[in-house]
Amino acid sequence: MPRTSAAARTGLIAELPRLRAPASISESERAIFTAVVKACDAKHFRQSDLPLLCRFCELTALADQAASELRQHGAVVNGRASPWIVVQEKCVRGLVALSMRLRLSPQARIDAKTLGRQQIDTGPKPWDD
Repeated sequence: MPRTSAAARTGLIAELPRLRAPASISESERAIFTAVVKACDAKHFRQSDLPLLCRFCELTALADQAASELRQHGAVVNGRASPWIVVQEKCVRGLVALSMRLRLSPQARIDAKTLGRQQIDTGPKPWDD
């Protein structure tokens, strides 16, 4: 394991710069972008993740809009299914796929090699009678 430098121990090394939202996204998407980037470790995202992360934010904002429309007007409008149902379904599918690729979902963060060590044993210990 590499040694930690004195500068790193004293906090003199600046934190890695986090991704910044591009100017091309909307304000609601920018808020989602900032929240996601701040919720993750600074080393989690790379510049190459920016297009996927932008699409993730777009889908999240659109899914929120679809959910709001469905809450406001209901799933059935004039005897027919609301078109917002299809929008919401497609957004959720896209979000699931992108969350796995961006390692934002719990499943994507699990390391299969260390999974056994991460489990909490709630059963009785062999030495307890």
